[in-house]
This record gives sequence, structure tokens and C-alpha cells, in this order.
Amino acid sequence: MGELYAVLSALMFAVNNVIIKKGIIRNNNTDNGFFITIFINVIFLGLLCLITIAVKGWNIPFSWTSVLFFSLAGLCTTGIGRLTLFSSISYIGPSRASAIRNTTPIFTTLFAILFLNETISLLPGVGMMLLMAGIMNEGFGLRKIGTSHKQLIKSQESLHYKNKQTFGYGLAILSAFTFGVGQGLRKQGLLTMDHAFFGAWVGAMTSLLFVLIYQLIRGNLTSNIKGSFIKLNPYYLLAGLFTSLGPLFFFLATQSIQVSYVSVITSTEPIITVIISGIFLKRTDSITIRSLITIFMISIGAILMVVAV
Repeated sequence: MGELYAVLSALMFAVNNVIIKKGIIRNNNTDNGFFITIFINVIFLGLLCLITIAVKGWNIPFSWTSVLFFSLAGLCTTGIGRLTLFSSISYIGPSRASAIRNTTPIFTTLFAILFLNETISLLPGVGMMLLMAGIMNEGFGLRKIGTSHKQLIKSQESLHYKNKQTFGYGLAILSAFTFGVGQGLRKQGLLTMDHAFFGAWVGAMTSLLFVLIYQLIRGNLTSNIKGSFIKLNPYYLLAGLFTSLGPLFFFLATQSIQVSYVSVITSTEPIITVIISGIFLKRTDSITIRSLITIFMISIGAILMVVAV
């Protein structure tokens, strides 16, 4: 069941990517929906948590240590992780930033081995390697596309430009690292307080608090709130729903299988995004031979992991 939840988590984030893109187009690229989607995360996950407690009751011991882990997980993933990813995109473009962000499972696996005492057996290990190879294969293809665009700005090849590129790569690596650590912290919290709905909600609240403080320091909190609520973008409302379900399914997956496995499976999100874009946005050009090879590698890797776990 954990593998299914991990796939659903990747699917939710992939659908969200497509919806966010349509929302940005509707808003003429003036807002990426970062604030409103996190706000909806808090409301939706809070309601789900309360409903779950009302139906099943609260039959687990409360742990402030777990609350701390859940909070840090939300800060690392939705908060710092997503912020540094968006910032890296502005420096090196979405293709390179996403390709580096896809290395998140490496950091999650290291965290799981070092701090959670997880072990990787043979068949799941082979499956993970195939999955990662497939993801890297697609990421390399996206990076080549981004590199060809670089030829148009050769005149900018100055020391300043190179420094900006280096800073952008650093932000992307930081994003992958914080996402990886955050995913490991989710599992750490569940070990002492096994409540996925509560953990997801605490993480969302921490992320919202981080965004509020960040916007306040930048001096654009009021304008951001007004812009988000005065002209509600229906695509961002939907995105808030899917970005709530994504982390929730991740939590549910880690309740039954190792977080290192969950991280690798959910990192197939970019590939699923390509498929969804090809089907619903009629972007058939996005599904290349490289993408088909990647899908094949990921499918074999996932089968090995599911059979062996």
C-alpha cells in the first residue's frame, strides 16, 4: 500500500504542476500562487485532520518531539525547499533547476541510512538505481534544451553572469538538500507519533508561518495577501488542493515503507508531468524518445521495488 501512496503523491504534485502553469498564464506571470496555495494547504489539511480524529479518535500518544520534526519537515520542504527552487529558476532557468532538484532522493536516502537506520536490500536497490537513472536521463535531456537556449545570450558571458549562474546552481543544490532532509524528518516524526494527517497539517502551518515572516521582511506581505484574495485564481485554488494531497500521501506512504523508497518513487513527478501535459495540454512534442526510455526505466525500477518490498 505504501508504494501506491507514493505514486499518488507524485501524481498529485504532477497534476499541480500543470494547474500552476495554467494559473500563471491566467495571472500574466505576476503571481506564481505560492502564498495562496500554502494557505489552502493549512485549511484543507486541518479539516482532514479534524475529520480523521472525529471518526477514528485520538489513540496515539502526543509527542512534542514529533511536532518539532513535523515543523522542521514543513520548513525544509514547502518553505525553504520551494523558495530556493523558485529562486534558482530565476538564475539558471527551470530546466537546470528541476534537473538538480531531482537529486533529492540521494539526500533522503543518506539521511535515512545515517539517522533512521534504514537498509537498502538488493532488488529494491536495483530498482532505485533504475528509477534514478531514468530521472537523470530525462533531466539531462531538459538541461540540453536549456543549454541550446544559452547560445542566444553569449554576449552575457561575463564574470558577473557566471557568478549568477554559480549562485543559481548553489540554490538548486540547497533546494534538493533541504527537500531530502525534510522528507527524512517526516519519517523521523512518524516514528514517535504515527499520525500522517496531523504531521502534514503541522508541516503546512509551519510553511505558512515561514512565508508570512519572509514576505513581512521583504515588505510586500500586505500587497501579496490582497493580490491573493481580492482576485482569486481558480487554478491556484485547485493547486492548493493537490499540494495538500501530495505531502499527505507522502506521509501515508512512509507509514508503511522506508522513506528512501518513497522519495525515489515520488521523484518521478517530472515524468508524470510530461505525460499529463502531453495528454491534457496537447503538448505531444514534450513526449520524446528520451521520455519514453525514461518511462520504461522507471516502470521496471518501480516493479522491482514493489515486488521486493
